[in-house]
Amino acid sequence: MQRLLQVLLAGLSASTLVHAQGAPVGPLPREVTPTHYRLRLTIDPRKADFSGETTIEVAVHHATRLIWLHGMGLKVSAVSVTVGRRQIPARYEEVAHEFGVARVTTGTSIPAGNATLHFHYSAPFQETGQGLYHTQIANEWYAFTQFAAIDARRAFPGFDEPGFKTPFDLTLIAPHGDRVVTNTPEISAARIKDRMVRHEFQTTRPLPTYLLAFVAGPVDIVELPPIPPNAARATPLPLRIVAAKGQGPRTAFAGREAPKLLSALEAYFGIPFPYPKLDLIASPLEGGAMENAGAIIFDESLLLFGDHPPPRQQQRFGGVAAHEMAHQWFGDLVTPAWWDDIWLNESFAEWMGVKISDAWRPDLGIQAEQMRQTLAAMDTDALRAGRQIHQPIKNNAQISGAFDDITYEKGAGVLGMIESYLGEERFRQGVRLHLQRHPYGIATAAEFFAAMAEGSGDPGVIDAFRSFVDQAGVPLVTVSAAPDGRSLTLAQSRYRPLGSEGADTELWKIPVCVDVITAAHNSKTCSLLTSRTGTLALGPDAVGAVIHPNANGAGYYRFAVDAGTFKGLLAAAPKLPPREALSLADSVGAAFDAGKLSFTDLLAAAGVLATYPDRTASLSLGNKLLSVRNRMASSDERGPLEKRINAIYKPRLQAVGFDPSAAHYARDSSEQQLLRGELIRIVAFGGRDAEVRHALAQAADRSIDDPKALDPGIRGTAWGVAVQELGKPFADKIEPFVFTSTDPQLRQDAVAGLAAAEKPPVTEAARELVLDKRTDVTSTARILFVQMNNPVTRQAAWQWFNTNQEAVLARVPASLQFFLAKLGDPLCSKAERAQFDAALGDRLLKASGGELEVGRTREIIDDCAALKEKLAPELKATLVTAQ
Repeated sequence: MQRLLQVLLAGLSASTLVHAQGAPVGPLPREVTPTHYRLRLTIDPRKADFSGETTIEVAVHHATRLIWLHGMGLKVSAVSVTVGRRQIPARYEEVAHEFGVARVTTGTSIPAGNATLHFHYSAPFQETGQGLYHTQIANEWYAFTQFAAIDARRAFPGFDEPGFKTPFDLTLIAPHGDRVVTNTPEISAARIKDRMVRHEFQTTRPLPTYLLAFVAGPVDIVELPPIPPNAARATPLPLRIVAAKGQGPRTAFAGREAPKLLSALEAYFGIPFPYPKLDLIASPLEGGAMENAGAIIFDESLLLFGDHPPPRQQQRFGGVAAHEMAHQWFGDLVTPAWWDDIWLNESFAEWMGVKISDAWRPDLGIQAEQMRQTLAAMDTDALRAGRQIHQPIKNNAQISGAFDDITYEKGAGVLGMIESYLGEERFRQGVRLHLQRHPYGIATAAEFFAAMAEGSGDPGVIDAFRSFVDQAGVPLVTVSAAPDGRSLTLAQSRYRPLGSEGADTELWKIPVCVDVITAAHNSKTCSLLTSRTGTLALGPDAVGAVIHPNANGAGYYRFAVDAGTFKGLLAAAPKLPPREALSLADSVGAAFDAGKLSFTDLLAAAGVLATYPDRTASLSLGNKLLSVRNRMASSDERGPLEKRINAIYKPRLQAVGFDPSAAHYARDSSEQQLLRGELIRIVAFGGRDAEVRHALAQAADRSIDDPKALDPGIRGTAWGVAVQELGKPFADKIEPFVFTSTDPQLRQDAVAGLAAAEKPPVTEAARELVLDKRTDVTSTARILFVQMNNPVTRQAAWQWFNTNQEAVLARVPASLQFFLAKLGDPLCSKAERAQFDAALGDRLLKASGGELEVGRTREIIDDCAALKEKLAPELKATLVTAQ
């Protein structure tokens, strides 16, 4: 058999798909490691394929005839290995599975020492936002890249792992008239044959493959004033913004504000920006942003909004831009050795981005928004089907699952808790020490913890840190006051929603800090709870005081208190600091989800908090009530529940006003404008208020000829209400914006409006947009999620998706397909759980990250069904019988 196989393989071309037994499913072997790349790519975005020449200098640590590396969908026409002056013929073979493991084999042994791999190949442009992809914008073609996490292998053969950091020499050949951008400044451009131009770039600093970036096409390049020197950086830093042709003028706000964020980051780290220039690049298919070294690629909706964007866009820009810039140090300058430490990148960048952007514009409520997201991550973390922040990743199929809210939001919350406990300056010293020890290198979590222990001067806190990073789950801290009121008894357990079962074996080292609230002042008292129970001494000032068990909402835990303390907290709610009010709202909602708080008490708490000044805290329980309406209430109960929601939140909306016309409230604070937008959404969709809906629908209908006549902060909501109220005639008017508008926010608002449809034929036409290749699926997929969340459209949307499942999956990048499991999250019965498994769950188990996400959705459905069953008598009595 072996001889027959060798004969068959000998007749194959240089590039062959085979099934290679023994192929690594996780990290590549370290017998051969890269030391330098030379990439030469010919990129014409108008064509179906691109071509390349890749040269990789490698260190061969043991003589071998086999080199494992990565390549995916590459048509390799020639490959060889050079050792000194000797060229060794070789064969390139791609392993026949979806993760792009490849091998180079030779007939004679490659000796230990230095060698060079040479590849000539071509490959298709991707049609979705992965690898090297092309897209058409207003009749012009462009090419962009998205290499994270493991898609550089779609563009060139290489060692596509974070632990392999090397310099790159880059040559990009593109048609005359196209402009080309990559990680480093261009050093030359020369015309060659066939109206092509060869662009040469500076050698990069050591980078992993996933941080490379290429852009080619007739882009606008806005040359901004260099960012001036500062205490950390001695020379000016070149700054540019890159956007599709004609979009340059829309980058004014981003160009003006980005230098402020970057300078603040340099001041925090005490280290100059690590790369020779910074480009901010707008792509229509990014769907977020990517921290490529010196060439950050954003979804165009995050950059292209002109000079005076509304507060929501300013908020998103600040948070995302600061996050990606923070990565230039944490992730790019110092890179994780393997994907199990990707949390070091993402948790830190999320926390740091919020810290910097909130200081930049405290009026936008960025820190409160991040806390809200961390609290939402607790819902994920509470599930049995969970994972720890520092999650072992043994194979490529698990990599995508590491990019979730546990990594981003739980990680950010835990970092914030540790900073609060240590103090800002001690925490920063640990961060700086870590970066100073590993510039342009790689580091592990253990090395990060060691630097934090030494830099902060408190080695003991690292055990607390690790107890949150190395195990899953959310602590529940139960607090009870001693009879004399001078101390608290603390007990820890694992928080679980109703329906979730499991042994309570977890034990955290929790920095518990409480806020003692008296008429005269607030005081913070902390203790490290390392056992199941503990005591926190408060002192004489605490007698008769209100006790908030999570000072400033900084702790990554939920709390439970006795009935008397709970009433005291609710009574004191108007005077609580914003983060403490939000922490209170979260613990109330969590008690409801655990079956420990009645629906009546939930309504009462929502009513108290609805008047709280801070937007995020005041509306938190309103969103919980919307979830009850959409997932648990019967058709008979929804109407009465809508009236309850309206009674709680419409008075606040009336107080701030709801005129939807543009500029009517332009002089209001950013917080007031954001509050108004969210209240309108709750009252219009959750409360179905006739007065508000009529005003929105009429204003929306008048806005068709001039969409800017509507307040951009509420335009999507207004168009959604108009689609519901005015039907197909109005939907037909806004649908063209999805295809023709050059304003990304306008396109998103049109999608939001169409997604809200509740009746055929508009619901059916909206779903078809998900498959329309003229649209960006990262935007139109929202239609499916909105229709699944709406009890009126859920069944039809589910049936449509089941029929078109493969077509939808084909439009979604492979690394993101697991996310579609969340379509099942609104389901809430045993029968619907079975439908999910049969139609989607079993299919997505095969996707990268799918096993974890499917397990979570199954549990979310089961937990909802358990709570729905428990609540059924009370919902009926409260909402139907009592009417």
